[in-house]
Amino acid sequence: MSIQEIPNTKPYITVYNDVVSNIDKTTSQLILSAKKKAFDNLMDSGFPTHRKGNEDWKYTDVNKILQNEYKLFENSFKTPNNLESISSELPSYKSDNYLVFINGVFQQSLSQTSNDSIIIDSLKNSLDLHSSLITPHLENLSNAEDPFMNFNTALFEDGVFIYLPKNTNPSKPIQIINIEYNDSQKNHFVISPLILVVIDEGSYINLEEYCLGSESSSNLINTTTRFVLSKSSKLNYSRFQNYSKDTNNINNTVAILEQNSTFNSFYLDFGGQIVRNNLNVELLGEESTANLLGLYLPNTNQHVDNQVIVDHKSPYSYSDQTYKGILNGNAQSVFHGSIIVREKSIKVDAAQEDKNLLLSSEAEAYTKPAFWIYCDDVMCKHGAACGQIDEESLFYLTSRGISSTVAKQLLVRGFVGDVLGRIESDTNNKNYIEKQIENRLDNWL
Repeated sequence: MSIQEIPNTKPYITVYNDVVSNIDKTTSQLILSAKKKAFDNLMDSGFPTHRKGNEDWKYTDVNKILQNEYKLFENSFKTPNNLESISSELPSYKSDNYLVFINGVFQQSLSQTSNDSIIIDSLKNSLDLHSSLITPHLENLSNAEDPFMNFNTALFEDGVFIYLPKNTNPSKPIQIINIEYNDSQKNHFVISPLILVVIDEGSYINLEEYCLGSESSSNLINTTTRFVLSKSSKLNYSRFQNYSKDTNNINNTVAILEQNSTFNSFYLDFGGQIVRNNLNVELLGEESTANLLGLYLPNTNQHVDNQVIVDHKSPYSYSDQTYKGILNGNAQSVFHGSIIVREKSIKVDAAQEDKNLLLSSEAEAYTKPAFWIYCDDVMCKHGAACGQIDEESLFYLTSRGISSTVAKQLLVRGFVGDVLGRIESDTNNKNYIEKQIENRLDNWL
């Protein structure tokens, strides 16, 4: 059955008005004006529901996301009874600094911060207390071209603010724990977190984000994240997403890299019905480095779309994109990786790779590498591949007395092994990630 296109954004006028009416009167006028401009932009452009001529969303049908009419989350809902079972295995509770959000609402009683030299708080609490640190980085919120970024700006009520002052190096990671649930059979909620992380000169941080959901949820989680890395700073960021199979997740991330800064990211997608990750990295300073890793393991009826843009605006900058997918059932994946090398950006070294392993004949993977190079003295390379388990390799292992099941497990784990071995993160987090992947693959093979 075909899905009708949703022509406009009228259902969300009331939602936007409710958000604005709930804003504290002392909130910066810049934030209020940004919200108004972003919503006006959204009303003018609409959501990208047209399939023809819409290259950015060619393989991801936004109509399937918007077939539900989403409302604001009702704070009268109680904390889920299975909260402990959802988060009990997380390594996050072994850290001194973690923030817990349930359906986008900050849970002060469940969170902990213990380092006085670092600002770690909800964005709502920080807007007035640290406006001088926050405001300069939010000035461009309403200038986004992406409709879902405008949607987030218009509707965000809370989120995360993390600030590391100059030459700060916390010994333990900082965690953001997002838990979504919905015990209503009739309502679908839109959750719009805004995450801002500012790292001053010479500072270093391990940041881990865990996105978890209960099986009954069918929400839209539309997140915008902005990382600002100052000179000689470093951010190791990992994001594990395992929302409900009926929840849709749009995730827009922008990373700004100054001179000699390093951004290491790792995205792991398990859950969600339709997942869209937009990662935009701007290398503004010489010797800036971006290492971007991703794994996605969609199952039946799941759709994961990764759009990665790396913009080399400075010479002597380096980037590497390595994304891999393992698809089961009739799952779908999309990878569109773009590398831009600006004029006069000499000695840029940029690489891109996307490989997909299809465990069934019904799974589909679309991959599209793209380069825009406006400078001659550079080194750029890319590779893309899709296929099933190699029959010759499988035959070789089984001929040595290894069972077919174990042979498949060895080959599949070898496929993801190079990505797992390159993750820059806390040891507890890496062990947790490897365990989750192992459990998922064992259920498939």
